[in-house]
Amino acid sequence: MKPASPDPGLSGHELSGSGLPGLDLPVREASGPEISDLKIPDLDKFERKVFKKKNTLDRLLSFSMRLLRPRQVGLVLGTNKTWFKFLPPDKWDRGVMHKFNGQGMAGMFLKYFGTLVVKHKGLSPIMLYRDTQFGEKKESPGIISFVLRKHRDFYKQGIKILIIDNLVDTLNHRDGTLSKVSILSFDGHEFKALPDLKIDVSIVRQFKARNFVSAYVPDYGAIVFNTIDERFLAKEEGKFIHETGLKDRLNILISAIEMASLAHIGLARGRQAARIIWRKEKSLRKAALQLKHKEIQLNAQRQHLKAVGAVNERQLSMEPVNITDGVYGFMDMVGSASVRTRFIPRDYFFMLNLCLQIAADNAGRYACRVDNIIGDAIFFQNASPFDDENTNTRPEIHERTMLMVFALASTINDIHRLKNGRHHRDAPAGFRQMMEDARADISFRAGLETGSAMIGPLGSDQRKVVTAIGKAVNTASRLESTGVKEKIHVSGTVKEILTHACISRDTPIARRSIPGAKDAESGKTALDFFDTYKTHFGLTGNVVEQWQPVVYKEFSPGSTYLIKCLPDPVNFSAGTCGI
Repeated sequence: MKPASPDPGLSGHELSGSGLPGLDLPVREASGPEISDLKIPDLDKFERKVFKKKNTLDRLLSFSMRLLRPRQVGLVLGTNKTWFKFLPPDKWDRGVMHKFNGQGMAGMFLKYFGTLVVKHKGLSPIMLYRDTQFGEKKESPGIISFVLRKHRDFYKQGIKILIIDNLVDTLNHRDGTLSKVSILSFDGHEFKALPDLKIDVSIVRQFKARNFVSAYVPDYGAIVFNTIDERFLAKEEGKFIHETGLKDRLNILISAIEMASLAHIGLARGRQAARIIWRKEKSLRKAALQLKHKEIQLNAQRQHLKAVGAVNERQLSMEPVNITDGVYGFMDMVGSASVRTRFIPRDYFFMLNLCLQIAADNAGRYACRVDNIIGDAIFFQNASPFDDENTNTRPEIHERTMLMVFALASTINDIHRLKNGRHHRDAPAGFRQMMEDARADISFRAGLETGSAMIGPLGSDQRKVVTAIGKAVNTASRLESTGVKEKIHVSGTVKEILTHACISRDTPIARRSIPGAKDAESGKTALDFFDTYKTHFGLTGNVVEQWQPVVYKEFSPGSTYLIKCLPDPVNFSAGTCGI
């Protein structure tokens, strides 16, 4: 019995609620081999043929038939009143049923006469918008109109395929002409639910669509499937039973579509071809610019995470190692026990967190990292297990030491500016006001040592850090404890390293990180470390002072040294080193 023709006033856009037009055939129940036994067509063979032959779209339909075993499959061309191909999606206002294929004799009929049938019945073109009585444009209801309208937005989001996995309830719907159906999207990795869509019940019933699948064809339109093999979409407890196999087939479909789309664009000529190439070129330029900005953001984020002690999965599962060329620094607040009593907890934590953030900023700036924060004490590192994996250079000990000194000195200088209301981290100068109100002062001292230590993951199952333990770490801590505020207390070994250190083409990280090192960029000039250090921090005279013998717990070196950090006048003892 021939079905009644749809209302001509709605048919142009209501086809999109139907799936694909077809003959009034009985519903085909899924049968035959098990899903796992169904042969997947050869994608490589399809690729070889699709770029050699001219009938690109016919081959895509034939390949898709064997891949998803639908009752019918068709191609919808996105266009406007010009009916031109290859228009950008933002200019589409209609979809034209362009090509068909299907199973059996009915499919053969559709292949050769389908476009004429749908045109004769008024089912094509499918209008994406309709005019209201007030002269306004309104979105047309239905699946295919929805697919073409969302083509550009969804593709930007990575959505390639839309699925309505169950239209059986709609076939049984008796109340009214419209019904809601749930849609799933697939981006090549996972299925996600989209908002329900209204479709025309009578059209779905006419074409006996039990499910509907649509895939985007770039720069063309869409390929739409009326009732693919229902076993692919079988569910149990809300999940696809054959999800892995379904994803494999959908990803093969996406690849085949991308190949066919490129091959089809190759058929464009003249001005049309030039427009397509220019549109692609603009899109590629925009994508390249976005990727460049994203790369900059990711590098900055990676650098920040490294600075604040974040580690990656490889480092968390690393085998503990013993290294000899690490540099370790400690910084601690001077007289914190008495300072704390002058502030309410909220103000004290506010000020302390600003100081700690400044420390993390400078650690990142100078290729170091904050290993740990214990109260008002900060543990810095520059060691090989934390070197940037994207660089091929491994810093020598003198470069690591220079970077650590700059990180510590910059932190002390920034905290000094913070106290004087001149740091961008505290634009309202709240830090300075709190100190004045409490009649208190906050100062930090630092200690630095280089040498051997063990590095590896440490902690419980719930919380682990990757940290350093060893003699050099202990010595750096002892040096900090016996140091002087706003100076860096170092061992004789560190002082000797810095005396002979310079910034050159052999220290690329220091050359890139340390301000004022541009003269070394050409590789022809080597800059003395202490000369660069003085210039950057505005220091004059001697910046290194030999310190008195220190005895602290098991720590008792013969000679240690203090490195000046602030440009304020400092009285040195008679034993200065003349640097």
